Amino acid sequence: MLEKASTANSKHCIVIGAGIAGACAADSLARRGWQVTVLDAAAEPASGASGLPVGLFAPYPSADNNFASQITTIGAEFTQLLAARLLINGIDWQRSGLKTRMYGEADVLRADAGWIKPRALVQACLSQPGVTWHGDCAVSSLRQQGEDWEALGDHMQVLARAGHIVIAAANQSAALLSTVAGAPKLTLQAIRGQATFGSLQDIDVASRSSVPVNGDGSYIETNSEWLVGATYDRINLSLEANITDQVANFERLESLLPETANQLKPVFTRDEVRNWVGIRCASSDRLPIVGEVVQGVWLVTALASRGLTFAPLCAELLAMQMSRETTTHLPLNPRLVKALGIQRHVK
Repeated sequence: MLEKASTANSKHCIVIGAGIAGACAADSLARRGWQVTVLDAAAEPASGASGLPVGLFAPYPSADNNFASQITTIGAEFTQLLAARLLINGIDWQRSGLKTRMYGEADVLRADAGWIKPRALVQACLSQPGVTWHGDCAVSSLRQQGEDWEALGDHMQVLARAGHIVIAAANQSAALLSTVAGAPKLTLQAIRGQATFGSLQDIDVASRSSVPVNGDGSYIETNSEWLVGATYDRINLSLEANITDQVANFERLESLLPETANQLKPVFTRDEVRNWVGIRCASSDRLPIVGEVVQGVWLVTALASRGLTFAPLCAELLAMQMSRETTTHLPLNPRLVKALGIQRHVK
């Protein structure tokens, strides 16, 4: 057994999952004085969908200013605050702005957006005081033992024990929740994404784009790499990259930035690009799920393809709820808090 807490009233919790959701939750809790044990089945943090080489944080406006638009607008602000505190500007992240390009419409430039390297953010969060991370710890089930909760391995061995457990295990969250007596059944959707990337040296300096472009997919340039993608597939969930999606990503680039596509066409033709594949996790309404499921068991999952925009805000909401703080000073009105709660999925 890795860690032990005496009672459910102690500020010690287990977080299952070392992706963006779990790492940000661990950081938010640790800043409030919690001792956090993070368990992950993989040998390294950010080994799942959070291993994307670089991603975007950005508000996603809509004509009706729906819940997703409101939450992403607030979320982008929280992401910038977290990145500024933990990451190196220009290396790990940058508030670069974002140009949205759609057919038949004028480009829209947003200043409150930018790029982040998710792995760097995860590692920084897990390195904070009060956070202990353990890899190669696959949790198969949860069990209540008195006032504590135990995370159990494949052979029912106790991996860790604490007064609270946070499930942040992406698509595995539903299976773990099913082992908790009294918990509602949760349905999540797995979505495969393949992104294509390469060295910035592939592009002439004069042709480089300092501002990411979003439309049918996204194109991003960091200090050293470019990336285009990603695909969106709910049928094929293979983690193997395929040429069909690589071609589709080049076609995305052609529609977003024709001149850049012309620069990169030779490396695509020679198959000198690299591909990343990850399986994202989404709810039926494409909003994250945050909150207490049963006493002592909490959930933060279903960040879908907007994890960098959602995760820091969701982590703050979760940590405030777990610490029994009032959430009134969060820029989330009660309707938005309810929109993120698990009750919307309980029938």
